[in-house]
Amino acid sequence: MRKGRFLIMSVTALCAMAAIVSCSKSDEMFDDSALQETQAKNYAENFEAKYGKIAPTQKWDFTTGERRLTRGFTTIKTEVLENGIDFGDVSKLEIVSVSPQWMHSEIRGGAEKNDDLLTAIATALPEKKKWEGKPVVLVAPSNGFYIFPLFLGGRLTFDLKVKVGDQEPVTVFEKNWINFQTINGMQKDTSYGDGSVINMKGIYIEAPVGTPVEVFIDNIYDQTYKRPFPSPAGTTNGRAVYVDIPEGIKPELPGIQLKENSVIKYIGIEDIAASGAPESSDSDFNDVVLAVVGNPDVPQESIITNDTYEVRTCRGKRYMIEDLGAVDDFDFNDVVVDVEEYTVTTHTVTYENGVLKTDVETSVATEPTKALLRCMGGTLDFELNIGDTKWVKSENGFNVKSMYNTQGNVDYNKVLAEFEVTGYDYNANNIGIKVDGEKGQVFEITFPKAGTAPMIIAVDPTQNWMKERISVPKEWFTEE
Repeated sequence: MRKGRFLIMSVTALCAMAAIVSCSKSDEMFDDSALQETQAKNYAENFEAKYGKIAPTQKWDFTTGERRLTRGFTTIKTEVLENGIDFGDVSKLEIVSVSPQWMHSEIRGGAEKNDDLLTAIATALPEKKKWEGKPVVLVAPSNGFYIFPLFLGGRLTFDLKVKVGDQEPVTVFEKNWINFQTINGMQKDTSYGDGSVINMKGIYIEAPVGTPVEVFIDNIYDQTYKRPFPSPAGTTNGRAVYVDIPEGIKPELPGIQLKENSVIKYIGIEDIAASGAPESSDSDFNDVVLAVVGNPDVPQESIITNDTYEVRTCRGKRYMIEDLGAVDDFDFNDVVVDVEEYTVTTHTVTYENGVLKTDVETSVATEPTKALLRCMGGTLDFELNIGDTKWVKSENGFNVKSMYNTQGNVDYNKVLAEFEVTGYDYNANNIGIKVDGEKGQVFEITFPKAGTAPMIIAVDPTQNWMKERISVPKEWFTEE
């Protein structure tokens, strides 16, 4: 989140800000505008007492101004790591035969480290379960991510490669051994390999959002039959699948700090093509298994059909609104709403020897803008205005006096309401709220001008809101 510095400003400048609602305890009633001005002054004084004086240039849009899920880097970076997944002691690994005639078996556990990541393969990509591979492009997310080889199930030799955008493929490791089932920590065979300890390295990738990422094995060779196999085999030519893994599995990666919400998926590759091979392909896509580790997001999958695919991107802001009931409450959770703009870009691709060679954007279209209401911590009725669209709490099945998703076990992925929005201006932040006071007043809160105490702030959609009556940290607004 971008941070600003508080400097001295006069309290009188704060009175021009949007209004705050509070229940007046006085018998003397003001008109709406006078009461709003008084509430604004009280709120501003309390805000400055808690967070410090506000600079006249202080703005309250803390978003990065880029696309969520497609935000990120301007250049491509690929870094082959020194080491891959560390399984520790693998001497007690249990490998169970499930199909002797095909020499198929599953690892059932026994690794000292990352055992759950390994054994979950049997659930996510089980032996003899046929998959239908489809040509896909993995689209780079807004953050960096990792690809780690986990498990090899065949006797073929090959090179594992990753191609990002229009750059030349990067060789992650060369498989120069023919052990039938291998993971890191085992020893290579001595008939073809050199008997050294296996270390299938990982790779770290950064790329501009929407950049195609291709993962494949190349130079596939069968040492038993002394013949090459159809190459390459990977994502964009339909010989790989991208699957979820069981929940709750988080790899242990020394030197890498994963976020709490990191996503992990498997890539399963079928190394033997059905045509031209000594055996028919079993299509269970677990000959080569890789872990894709997002920090927090992994690449999204876009299916290639007739040499085209679509990338759907989203630019979003989260608006946190305060305060609907008190002038000393700065939890900014009375209303939290995400506004998301969607763009669909069509890409046309060409192949050369089975590898995606060119990728050109051929058209761009927009989809309706959506608002996703995340929580309501206030107990007054309100009309939320986003662009030309209005949404009223009492008219959409919610109890006006009830708080939603701000207490107890808060679900930060919850959507209380979702609706289309028209007339929204991302840069102008044309969002506001009208609140019904308990004595019939109507107060209006708009996005604050620079230098005024805010009752609405804009943040990236990844920023969680606070629980009830827990003020946002001072660090949100100040430099340390």
